[in-house]
Amino acid sequence: MIVNKKENWDSYYQEQVNQNVSTQVKENSRPNLALRAKCFATVLLLAAIAIVFTIQSEAMIRAGYTLVQSKAQLAKVEKENEQLHLDIAKLKSPQRIQTIATSELGMVLPKNIYYAVNETATVSPAAPPEEKSLTNQLIGFVKAARAEAHKAR
Repeated sequence: MIVNKKENWDSYYQEQVNQNVSTQVKENSRPNLALRAKCFATVLLLAAIAIVFTIQSEAMIRAGYTLVQSKAQLAKVEKENEQLHLDIAKLKSPQRIQTIATSELGMVLPKNIYYAVNETATVSPAAPPEEKSLTNQLIGFVKAARAEAHKAR
């Protein structure tokens, strides 16, 4: 009988433990929906923040590349502009113009150059000037022609 009582006691104890465990399992097996929702919202918020930072970084990198390209293009255009200014200076040089006028266009420098003087002074042909540039010689030629035209009136 003692053995029988001990077996009864063990079986009773085992039933009590099983009931407690099954009760605890049933209580714990129910999902905590509020906790799940909070975790899901946290994960979504972190993902959104990571996406925003990634987009901002990409935009900054793209702007940096665009800035570098713009600076390179600016340097290229400035160098080209400087070269064009040098070309303009070469094309405007009086020696070049004189060479083209004499060799290609068949023009000659005048032998006598007359200068105009004021009407109160007497008009006389001037000695050839010591000026060497074509521009000054042309200005003198125009002044002499005006003086002759004024004299003829």
